[in-house]
Amino acid sequence: MDAMGGDLGPRSVVPACARFLFRYPQAELKLFGPRSQLQSLLIKQPPSVRERIELVDCAQVITQGCNPVQALRRKRESSMALALKAVKDGECDAMVTSGNTGALLALSRSILGAVEGVRRPALGKSLPTADGSCFLLDLGANIDCSAEDLVLFARLGQEAQRVFSGKSDLAVALLNIGAEEHKGTEEIRRAGKMLQADPLVHYVGFVEGHDIFTGIVDVVVCNGLMGNVAMKSAEGVIRLIGQKTFTIDKKAPIKRFFGQLAINLLRKWRAQLEPGRYNGASFLGLKGNVIKSHGGASSEAFYRAMLTAKECAEADLSLQLGRAMALQAQPPTGCD
Repeated sequence: MDAMGGDLGPRSVVPACARFLFRYPQAELKLFGPRSQLQSLLIKQPPSVRERIELVDCAQVITQGCNPVQALRRKRESSMALALKAVKDGECDAMVTSGNTGALLALSRSILGAVEGVRRPALGKSLPTADGSCFLLDLGANIDCSAEDLVLFARLGQEAQRVFSGKSDLAVALLNIGAEEHKGTEEIRRAGKMLQADPLVHYVGFVEGHDIFTGIVDVVVCNGLMGNVAMKSAEGVIRLIGQKTFTIDKKAPIKRFFGQLAINLLRKWRAQLEPGRYNGASFLGLKGNVIKSHGGASSEAFYRAMLTAKECAEADLSLQLGRAMALQAQPPTGCD
């Protein structure tokens, strides 16, 4: 675990690690960061937790203001870089960080490398739908994407969703401002034509933002700007509904009456849809399992990202994607 990323740093990471180790008695963790900061938090944990955490002292820390070039040139001994190296060397099965996304992508590509056939790793996450899940990518790693990039993301997302869902026949769509073929940017329209001709992808066309959570498709592909905005907008709406749900107007008895009737059910829904429960996106296309947590992740949210990392490690996600993409190594080509 990179303990130094995000807004809360070790204050969210250490309690999350303790909770994870309580739940999984056979697990062991490596925690990367300045020893003095981490020890002051770990000393509060019981011996059964401390003895299964190895501290790796790191003098360097990557801040949110650090750009990717600085990270590559000057932060090779940072907590993020050394955690990635532990994955490369086989010392860890996965790493989790709430740190700088751009720096993480740059260091991951440099230290771990990309699997065969992947030019740009993509950030993706399986999200809940009405009757299952939908894998959404890219969530912010790649802002400007060519049509060829979007086709490769579709292949990556399809393979990842097969691992996570266990389904074989998956419907893949491109996120757009409308379902009509003439809508969207030139690159999105060109990607749609390329996917229609791609025998490796079950492409069903364009979808809009509200379709992500309906379950009509299994994989939704977009550039990092659209994906990040779509995901964070949905999180904001969910939080707003949660706040409004429990505001019962004391001056309106009828509202108070029906509010009390519905409150238990709404609390259940709120717990199921709380964004922190779905924290932790996977960097697809790297030679190693790398999980990106929200920068503002609480201890609960970071714990959820650790669960995602465990799932990826147990499924050998990076290895499975590497094998699948090697078989599909012919890069996508444009359509006339």
